[in-house]
Amino acid sequence: MGDLEGLLLVVAAIYLAECVVWVPRGAVVFHRYWIKTWRLLHPSAVIGNERGGLFLANPLPPFGTVLVSPQFMLSLSPEAAYSYTAACINPNWRPVQLARHVFWEAIQSVAVDGKAILVNAEPFLRAPSPLAARPLADFLRRVRSLKPGERAAAIRKRVDEAFDSQTISARLAQCQTLARPVRLLANVLFAYVFVLAPMLVWQFGFGHLGWALLAGLLAQTITAALLFRRAHRALFPDASAERFTPFVTMLLAPPTAIRAHDLLSRHLLEPFHPLAVAQVLCPPHRFEEFARRTLLDLRFPMLPICPAATPEAARTEQWSRQAVLETAEKFIQRAGLRPEELLKPPARAEPRNLSYCPRCGGQFLSVELTCGDCGGRPVERFS
Repeated sequence: MGDLEGLLLVVAAIYLAECVVWVPRGAVVFHRYWIKTWRLLHPSAVIGNERGGLFLANPLPPFGTVLVSPQFMLSLSPEAAYSYTAACINPNWRPVQLARHVFWEAIQSVAVDGKAILVNAEPFLRAPSPLAARPLADFLRRVRSLKPGERAAAIRKRVDEAFDSQTISARLAQCQTLARPVRLLANVLFAYVFVLAPMLVWQFGFGHLGWALLAGLLAQTITAALLFRRAHRALFPDASAERFTPFVTMLLAPPTAIRAHDLLSRHLLEPFHPLAVAQVLCPPHRFEEFARRTLLDLRFPMLPICPAATPEAARTEQWSRQAVLETAEKFIQRAGLRPEELLKPPARAEPRNLSYCPRCGGQFLSVELTCGDCGGRPVERFS
């Protein structure tokens, strides 16, 4: 293997690492390849751990789009905030949660340290990203400052906003417009780095064209970085800290500049519930399947429902999950589906099956069993 081939392998390895997306448990990834159909994927149970999984975005032009959408990360009620939710949007185990319960009157301060939200200077919640942590911390401060009788309405309004499909569509359209020149340059840069430059070096040698090729590369990475910064500022005006590091990296690192469009879209829809994103992006049959899965999980969560032994924590979790469930059912009705139809028991796979799990739909030969996949939830008898 020559020096040119070795260098290409190193650059390709770095580039593939830039294509890897970390998807935390409790979130789903919406991905589109060259075609227009969106795919809904969960964190990998094979390439990952209890906190999340790895996902490889399309590395080849014309690339694609990656959106990560998390479920609600905590439970809120008029009395307290609880950094835990029994909901599990993924089909496997729940995400790791701190499960710290704090009454609103006991909250003295709310701060943000990267992805971490600190309540009274102690870790309370780890958000999917700093972009998600800051608005969530602001909301906690606002609810804390409200009168007790005003908190329920504020929380329900926040839940309603997370299911606003019109805002999701508008935000996606804005991102597509701003990211179009970034994506176009990324395609050109990919061809330059992995096709044109190696061919010219192999044909004429680096000594003859080296400085010209480096100048052309630098011109493209600087342009990509500037286009990224302009688009990122328009999409995330308050995220100067998260904008600075990738901007500087793109100036000198072509693999990062090629994936600039991913950095624009990945956190775009974090404020919205995955069910609402699925309704906007996915085909009707996939949305219906995901809606059924979401409703079953909210109504029949994996056991144990609440890890804390205190009844106050259990009440907070129950109030919050019920608020999300009611909003989700109304949203599904507006989408033209009937929640009661989605919640119907599954059809028997075999005549000898006597029971089923109300959460996952697994079927059993006895009515006295529990579903191990759902934390020991009791099964229900077929009618």
